[in-house]
Amino acid sequence: MYARISNGIAVDVRSDSPVGCFTDNFVAEFVTVPDGVQNGWLYENGLFTAPPLPPVPTQAELDAIAAAEAERVRISKIPRSVTRRQARQALLLRGKLALVQPAIDAIQDATQRGLMQIEWDDSLSFDRDRHSLIAIGAAIGYDSLGLDDVFVFAATL
Repeated sequence: MYARISNGIAVDVRSDSPVGCFTDNFVAEFVTVPDGVQNGWLYENGLFTAPPLPPVPTQAELDAIAAAEAERVRISKIPRSVTRRQARQALLLRGKLALVQPAIDAIQDATQRGLMQIEWDDSLSFDRDRHSLIAIGAAIGYDSLGLDDVFVFAATL
């Protein structure tokens, strides 16, 4: 068996001789290796050793991995949009529907208020990442997680 050595690491481990397959300069980077040597083994002073095992993760690292996976799963369940009916029913059932119109009415800029009113009255669906929806959500007491929860709930209606 043969392996090309690059920076003290066995790479390109192969069972057949590299002679005749590559240029002489490239062949010179190969050495004969004992059976069992694999790509990634360390080569120093003519000896091959398996690379060290990765360290065992700490409990804090495992907890962080689990939390990241839980967040990925949570986010994957949030619909990107819900229908107007679903949104309004979810807000009604959560006791927030009656707060939407006063929140729109409280927008000081007349143009922005008008745009928001049209969006509220005429949208066929509501997109979770739309800035105006996020702003109205905040005005009626929802943070980002609260809006996520409403969208998940609305999708079930």
